[in-house]
Amino acid sequence: MNDYILNFPSKEVAEQFGVANGFSTEVDGVIQTVFASHEYAIHEIGEHNGFGYWFLFRDLVDIPIPPQAEQYIVWASTSGEPRPTDESVPDVFWA
Repeated sequence: MNDYILNFPSKEVAEQFGVANGFSTEVDGVIQTVFASHEYAIHEIGEHNGFGYWFLFRDLVDIPIPPQAEQYIVWASTSGEPRPTDESVPDVFWA
């Protein structure tokens, strides 16, 4: 199991990323995100301190990271680094 903190420039960019990678679908012009499956769980944090649009992503089965995702990953549990705790990163933990 791997956890990621992702930061997108806007909700619209996050939605486009979700649709392009199968985490969201567009139905009648409305983006609908699948927040959990047998492979992952997503927590939409939203805007935080003017630093973009944030998500927590929990990968349950080692899903390959799409190449375009790297630019949005702020932290990964696989990095060996502690989770960032400065005020620019949301202070939200998994339940």
